[in-house]
Amino acid sequence: MGMSASQARLLSITARLTNNEFRAQTITDRKLRLADDSSYASQEYMEALNSQKLVFGDYSSGSIQYNPLTAGLLFTYAPLKNQYALRDASGKALVTALDAKNFEETNSLSEFLDRYGLVDTYVDYEEYNRQMEVYEKNLAEYARSKNNYDQDMLEYQKKLQQYNTESAQYAADKAKYDADYEKYMEEYLEWVKNKQDTGLYDLFSGAVGTWDTATGTGASFCYYHALRGDTGCYLHLLNYILDYSGSGSPQQHTYTTSANKEVTTNGSTGGMSGYADDIMGQVSEAMNEPTRFCDGDDDLNVEGKQNLLEQAVNNGREPSELEILRSDYIRNADGSYSLKTLKQKAIDMYYIIQNLSSEVQAEDMKNMLINFTDGDMRKLSDEPKKPEFNGKMPTPPTMPEKPKEPDKPQPPKPSFAVKDKEKCQWYTNLWNMMNGSDSANVVQDVIEFENNNSGSSSQNEDSETLYRLHDLVKNASKANYKVLEDNLIYNDEWLEFALEHGIVTMSQAQYYNPADDSEKALEMTAQGFIWNSIIYTNASDIVSQDDDVAIARAEAKYKKTMNEIEAQDNKYDRDLKKLDTEHNALQTEYDSIKEVINKNVERSFKAFS
Repeated sequence: MGMSASQARLLSITARLTNNEFRAQTITDRKLRLADDSSYASQEYMEALNSQKLVFGDYSSGSIQYNPLTAGLLFTYAPLKNQYALRDASGKALVTALDAKNFEETNSLSEFLDRYGLVDTYVDYEEYNRQMEVYEKNLAEYARSKNNYDQDMLEYQKKLQQYNTESAQYAADKAKYDADYEKYMEEYLEWVKNKQDTGLYDLFSGAVGTWDTATGTGASFCYYHALRGDTGCYLHLLNYILDYSGSGSPQQHTYTTSANKEVTTNGSTGGMSGYADDIMGQVSEAMNEPTRFCDGDDDLNVEGKQNLLEQAVNNGREPSELEILRSDYIRNADGSYSLKTLKQKAIDMYYIIQNLSSEVQAEDMKNMLINFTDGDMRKLSDEPKKPEFNGKMPTPPTMPEKPKEPDKPQPPKPSFAVKDKEKCQWYTNLWNMMNGSDSANVVQDVIEFENNNSGSSSQNEDSETLYRLHDLVKNASKANYKVLEDNLIYNDEWLEFALEHGIVTMSQAQYYNPADDSEKALEMTAQGFIWNSIIYTNASDIVSQDDDVAIARAEAKYKKTMNEIEAQDNKYDRDLKKLDTEHNALQTEYDSIKEVINKNVERSFKAFS
């Protein structure tokens, strides 16, 4: 009894020593990971020291002032400030909700500028009257064109009706074709899948032969005699199919049949032993794959796929045990049927031969084996025939061309005068961009008098300088803008990220004089401004500065992380020291008990020698 207690204590101490060594190793690994964490924290801090942010230089106060670059800063007008626009990936201009509201609720440039308090009065009615004469002539021409258009539309409606009739017939023919083709593709894909499974049958028949060529010698011995009613050879063949690894004898296993009966294989080899071992090993491996299923035909000699279980149910009775075992199908609880795997079919056949052979005729045993090898294992079928549609795919009818309705002329707008030339130009450029144009005429000087419409500024001390633009009508169909979310307008981090990653691009309103260039800009009648794309790094107002906020945040995070690492490292040191003390105490006790055991063993040998 004393020997047993000492040995148990020795084993307990050994287990604790091993556990302590494992814990010590774990703590050491964690200390090493702390070093990695320290390296990562230092790396993040160094990266933050090099971080910079984009700022925008503003000269409106007389000296340059730098502020974090935001969309709101770019969109806000200020004297002496370059005008920039932001566009998304689709080319739409990003604008504030207020600018979008003003654009959508007005119908012309003058109304849009009036929303910003820039419109003063209308001028130059002589030009307006001249344009009205042109408008009247265009309106008469429009009436003649509209009459021709109405005649063309009647003819178009007739052709369209014929087109709709032909299209309906085409749709019906095309639907039938598509249904036939879809059915063909399902059958074709199933055929291809089954065709690819013939590799298993090639392995099997290459080893033992086919049912009509097996010679009864070598590896085909058991297959040959199984086809002729020998139940022992039948089981030998199934042993190889189910449980053979490629060498030695097949293993013995207990399986459950589809009828919930257990069957145990006997591992006998019979006349197959030593022949084509490597091939039969591959056959057994492939047979055990859970993705290989029976072909769904319970009788190869009957046209069409037979289902013994379904036939029994249709005849008003429950399938017999033999039918359940012989069938390629498993009947589910909901009444549907699922295919057995090849392995399950082989298990069920094993049970039949081992326990129900007296109920099966020799010819039925032969057909069951042929159905398994040349049906389930082979799974060959004829390639489905591709459907034809009168020899070709149907062609849809041609849609008749709809006549183009003539554009109705619009009455001219008189020129209008505005105050604050620079601010007016800013919002004129914005309006044109939102209206789908990348150009805007420059605002021109004009002298207006309070008392009359003639004379010069020197004739009246009360004259004031106003600025003139030609009014333009909004074209909603060409509108090209998108509202930028409020939470992004003054978010400098988002804008910097969006510019760096190409989410948004920049354009700058730049002065343009058609007389100085080879071609005149579209829609421009005089000097004006063009929206030109520009890379944000090339914009003179945008520079990079150290990001003091990011650096301070990174420094605080670095100090916090290093303090946490140092505290954790000290804790690991204390844990290691504690484990070392415990280890020394256990080792001393281990040596003492081992010495006692050795002395007891020595005394025992002396007592019995």
